[in-house]
Amino acid sequence: MAASMQKLAFSSRLVLRGLHRTAPRHILKADASPSCRLFTSSRFSYFIFDSSNRSIFQSKCLGRATVAVCAFGFTGISFAKCWGFGYGSDGGKGNTSHEDLYVDSAERVYTSEDAETLNLTLYQYQVCPFCCKVRAFLDFYGIKYTIVEVEPVLRGELKFSEYRKVPVLLHQESTGKTIQMNDSSAIISALTTMLSTEQKDLAVISGYYPKVVSEKTSFWGRSKVEYENRYNIMLGRPGRSKAEKEEKKWREWADGVLVHYIAPNIYRTPREALLAFDYIGEMNKYGPIKKILSKYFGAAAMYLVSRKLKTKYELKEDVRQSLYDASREWMTAVGDREFMGGSKPNLADLAVYGVLNSFEGLGAFNDMTRETAIGPWYERTKKAVLSHRGSPQQT
Repeated sequence: MAASMQKLAFSSRLVLRGLHRTAPRHILKADASPSCRLFTSSRFSYFIFDSSNRSIFQSKCLGRATVAVCAFGFTGISFAKCWGFGYGSDGGKGNTSHEDLYVDSAERVYTSEDAETLNLTLYQYQVCPFCCKVRAFLDFYGIKYTIVEVEPVLRGELKFSEYRKVPVLLHQESTGKTIQMNDSSAIISALTTMLSTEQKDLAVISGYYPKVVSEKTSFWGRSKVEYENRYNIMLGRPGRSKAEKEEKKWREWADGVLVHYIAPNIYRTPREALLAFDYIGEMNKYGPIKKILSKYFGAAAMYLVSRKLKTKYELKEDVRQSLYDASREWMTAVGDREFMGGSKPNLADLAVYGVLNSFEGLGAFNDMTRETAIGPWYERTKKAVLSHRGSPQQT
């Protein structure tokens, strides 16, 4: 308990320091109480306290402290979901598959008619790496879709769904029936199966990826929901080529390794955490009040979370070095090829690109492209994605 209160007090001082540096002076006013400070504006209030003053637990401050702790924790965890760390988004190392039954396709050619049959709506967080993966896939293949941005705290946009994570992809059939697909890798595999085979019924294809509730709990103490076979393209015949095995391996690596290096790097220091939440606010077009709340409460919470994730995933003391090592590992696998898929990105290229695209523009991304050789590959893949190079019109 003492350790938890120490962490909370430290985080609160970060909030206070950030507010003194950046918030307009006319917005803030302080309660005269010596044991606590309540900063308020005409539209919101929040509580800052110092752990050195134990009178915080006196009855006159208890109500305010309770509100502050709840707001601090809830806001931080809510915004943790934006980056996909085991709560609120798919991912993780676990995966089950029946490789003796299914095989990836080497030739993935589809027609304009295939794309025209899809009526897709993507429920997402803009900066979630798993959502970025799905967008990269859809954009590369020139598949049209509508975006619904999910509010990360209440997630009212997902009230229709028992599955409360993102991404969620809905397909509206001509009959009016709606097919829901969950988990970024299962979504990509299901759509690739449809585009690669004669089976065009997404309801049938979705059944190839059954939901499995794991006994393991997530970082936040909840049972994990995963999707069986999510890295497999279903063609109904045995066998897998060397290229197909390589693609599957690195798709798993993107979800099970690379994605876990993001948070410890973008929230590495209090300053970087604040900059990351500036980025989140801009990308999601938050209003001024929400930007302030998300920036200071979210940044303080995620700074602490990132330190825990660093230990959990056994990153190096300088977490940048772990990110650099992962980048070099990927580029070694790509080798002399333009892409891992050869002349065009394959699903592994698109997965790694999507994960990295989620923090493009932040200091961690800039350091990575400067210190490793991944930059040219990233720019080639970005160009291929934005130009819809996998669409029928480009083949």
